[in-house]
Amino acid sequence: MFALSMLLILIALENCKHEPKTTIVKKTTEVDSAYIGTPYVISSNAIKFAFPDIKNLPNPYKDSLTVEGILLGRMLFYDKHLSVNGQMACASCHILSHAFADTIPIATNVFGPNKRKAPRLVNLLWEPYMFWDGRQPTIAAQAQDASHNELGMVATNAVAYLQADTVYAKLFKKAFGKPGANITVNQIYLGIQEFLMTVISVNSRFDSLMRDPADVPMTPGEFDGFYNVFNGVTGECLHCHAYGGNYLMANYLEGQTFRNDGLQAAATVNDYKDMGRGAITGNPSDNGLFKNPTLRNVAVGGPYMHDGRYKTLDQVINFYSDSLQYSPNADFFILLHFDKDTSGNYPPTGGLHLTATQKAELITLLNDMTDTSYLDNPAFKNPF
Repeated sequence: MFALSMLLILIALENCKHEPKTTIVKKTTEVDSAYIGTPYVISSNAIKFAFPDIKNLPNPYKDSLTVEGILLGRMLFYDKHLSVNGQMACASCHILSHAFADTIPIATNVFGPNKRKAPRLVNLLWEPYMFWDGRQPTIAAQAQDASHNELGMVATNAVAYLQADTVYAKLFKKAFGKPGANITVNQIYLGIQEFLMTVISVNSRFDSLMRDPADVPMTPGEFDGFYNVFNGVTGECLHCHAYGGNYLMANYLEGQTFRNDGLQAAATVNDYKDMGRGAITGNPSDNGLFKNPTLRNVAVGGPYMHDGRYKTLDQVINFYSDSLQYSPNADFFILLHFDKDTSGNYPPTGGLHLTATQKAELITLLNDMTDTSYLDNPAFKNPF
């Protein structure tokens, strides 16, 4: 009997060895769960073609998105209460139907007119410089700059307003966790950044022409417009609006982000009405240089140029065709289209001298860059 009992005990002990260990999990309380956002991953078939490895993004963008943070940023982008007079929001000058650009030549802020056109906001996640003069390095820094200089935001007032709103308070907790008792002003800029990180456009007809040439063949006019004008010496467009694996339609390679494209005649580099990049760097050779804007959704983003001087794309193309203005630091590819005299002197004006057919082909190509899925995306619209 004793032997039988011992045998049963040994069998029981042996079986216990193979039982899985019990893991004690601390239950998440309702209070704790208020600080956990839902991770959001930017992904689509188009993104896989255009931006194959989003994890290679530099900080502060890497691994920072949540569903709640994006919604928070969208609400902040459209909320006029953040401005000093309660009359303006980011969306007042960046209108979705116009590719998040303004409809007037020179933007107006709470203090009066700006000095430049409000630029289009698209694919900022991959841009190394913000604003026409490149004065800010990140989307959050851009949001901070605009919040104070365009909206006149008073940080203490904005934080108090957001803190008192239960919906905002909950979204801030989900987006940023529990760093402290109150919302911080820096979280406002980071929230706007989260939203603008998702404002992506990669699904225009032009993208389809490039990605799926077998399924979406070019018309003869599109073929000539792209290969003979846009990508050729006839138009020289590719130098400032490069199209490649990044799909940005703007050249942000080192040393090629800012250019003087012959908009203003100048006898010296100190004669520009707007010094552009030079006012930021202090380098006289940067005077009159501005960031290459993306061509994405350009057909709906007018007026055009940094000062909004041209109402239509036809006017822009006519300028490059026949009205380039000489200045000593005009871009190399612009100066190629000035007919120097026998002494090597530049004339006051130059141009690509495009034919009517070439102009029409360029217009068709630029219209192809309109992405209706971006313009109609409900995730970008006013949430209020």
